[in-house]
Amino acid sequence: MTNRPITASKIRSADSSYRRSLTNISPEPMQIDRSQPPITPPITESRTPIPYAKIGARIAFTLSLLVSVGAGAFLGRVIPINAIDWAGLVTGRKPTEVLMEGLGGKLEQPYQILVMGVDRVADAPVGSADSFNGRSDSMFLVRLDPSDRAIKILSIPRDTQVPIPNYGVTKINAANVYGGAKLAQEVVSGTLNGVEIDRYVRVDTSGLISLVDAVGGIEVDVPKRMKYTDHTQKLYIDLYPGIQTLNGLQAEGFSRFRYDEDGDIGRIKRQQIVLKAIKDKLANPSVVLHLPSLLNTLQRHIDSSLSFDEMMAIATFAMSIKSENIQVSKLSGRPSYPNEFRYSYWITSPEDIDEAIAGKFQTK
Repeated sequence: MTNRPITASKIRSADSSYRRSLTNISPEPMQIDRSQPPITPPITESRTPIPYAKIGARIAFTLSLLVSVGAGAFLGRVIPINAIDWAGLVTGRKPTEVLMEGLGGKLEQPYQILVMGVDRVADAPVGSADSFNGRSDSMFLVRLDPSDRAIKILSIPRDTQVPIPNYGVTKINAANVYGGAKLAQEVVSGTLNGVEIDRYVRVDTSGLISLVDAVGGIEVDVPKRMKYTDHTQKLYIDLYPGIQTLNGLQAEGFSRFRYDEDGDIGRIKRQQIVLKAIKDKLANPSVVLHLPSLLNTLQRHIDSSLSFDEMMAIATFAMSIKSENIQVSKLSGRPSYPNEFRYSYWITSPEDIDEAIAGKFQTK
């Protein structure tokens, strides 16, 4: 495993006291001086009152002006003027994309990261390193490359059969249990032809719930009736088919459901659907301004070797990538035959691994 330095442009975070001061700004009450005589000659008729609609429009304009000034001051404080790609704006880059890059910093070179969704260890203190040493319920190898502005994501089935040093042949999702993120990186790298892994991210099961709720839910087309209860894992799934907005708990159920004929492979497809829906939601300009606080909120659900600046650069880069430049694949293979092994596995061949890695991910 290598630990190549990743350079991400620094960002300047707005301090909390400044942001609180902005939120406390309110318009001065409108004062009308009735002591001065009107410019026009006096008339005997009563003056026609200003319609409430016009008063409302004036107040709305005033509030909009104050908000605009406040937002401008906020952005000026958070984004240094030299962090804005002015040339890019002139040549046609989207303002939202330029704003996100200025807010989060620019990703300077490609790198590869192992992302794991893990079952939290119940008896470990919340947020501690030990609390993330559960089985990896989901596993992704991700490559972000600013040179061609592309993202490649490889889903690794949790039941993939692998040898784990000192533990024998077992499922790849056990590596994180036996040796934490370090061993998980070593096992994934060794399984995938010595692929380079620069950083890791482990997210507990509550992290997805918090993220989806923080962005106001995600829109998903649920393909069929999904109903399942697992009291041990505290998993309660009850979804009907159709396009709908899922909250955090529903999104977790949708992504973890695998109790049908598609099994783990169907679950991987649903995880990819959820990831795309989250990306689409985060690309909304109204969410961009809350990205630093959003990452802070998720900190207690994340264990990672990434710095905060790197997370910001990664997040803003990912949100600026076009959907057609995101390539998602899964590690090919076959389910083990009945009675072939004591447990069920996902069996891969050298050809499957070559297909997953060659021309897509950097190896040592």
